[in-house]
Amino acid sequence: MQVEDGPGRGQRLFILRNSTGLGLEIAVDRGFDICSATWRGVNIGWNSANNLPWPPNSVDAEDGVGFYRNLDGFIVTCGLDHFGAAGRSDATHFMHKHRKEVFNPLHGRISSQRATISGYGIEWEKDAPVIWAEGVVRQSSVFGENLVLRRRVEVEVFGGTIRINDIVENRGFRPTPHAILYHVNFGYPFLDETIRIAGNLEPSQMEMFNSENKAPRDNFIDYFSEIPVATDTSEVVVELCNETIGGGIRTQLVFDRDNLPDFGIWRAFQSGVYALAFEPMRRASRETELLPGERASYRLGLNLMS
Repeated sequence: MQVEDGPGRGQRLFILRNSTGLGLEIAVDRGFDICSATWRGVNIGWNSANNLPWPPNSVDAEDGVGFYRNLDGFIVTCGLDHFGAAGRSDATHFMHKHRKEVFNPLHGRISSQRATISGYGIEWEKDAPVIWAEGVVRQSSVFGENLVLRRRVEVEVFGGTIRINDIVENRGFRPTPHAILYHVNFGYPFLDETIRIAGNLEPSQMEMFNSENKAPRDNFIDYFSEIPVATDTSEVVVELCNETIGGGIRTQLVFDRDNLPDFGIWRAFQSGVYALAFEPMRRASRETELLPGERASYRLGLNLMS
């Protein structure tokens, strides 16, 4: 569909619904990210007052924090060459006289890029049939990076599982820094003061989270904290549970720590924002630099259940 009114007028959305009450919206023109998620009529994801503005505001504005003028949605992808605070980095590897440095806005550029649709439909022939949509998103500059994200989103027809399969490829001819972070944002009413965390994380960190005050407050200052993963397996499972709504709802995030080795939680319990984010990530480094034609693959799973 296409949005026809309000701040998001003109942008394209995919709407996915399955037989068990799982609903998603994919913002095709906003990095092919998942902008809305509901489970049996209960809102799971987070949406801000920004209301998916289109065209998006410049991420370079306001000293590089223009990202906050756009931030909205259940899953917001950060990257593809940088995430985190705005700043400058060396760009001499691109070999151009006017490009000695590159400016990196807060959380990168990919979430404000529009996608090319590759296809969509339903695959009935599988043992577990899926609704699927695919898109290609490019982040590029002349004498700069040329990174392509190929994304496939799947939803089980008869289950509560969402899968995101991403491939990032360096389509340029120079080595290019690469970083990616998945901002998985939970919101009200699934997020409230009773929410609890469980899974493959450092136990003391989970105990601290479960005992702290998670109610919205006018003077709360948001913060991010990295949390060590506590499992010997490559697959990491982190769960949020709210026993007080919809008869009890659980959401599991599943990711591969071989490709997404670090994890953190963003607490934004300020009134009028009120969000909580799980953030698996891969930082930029010499080891994660992509050579020409090189690819990096990522898999993310979300299981919704009552």
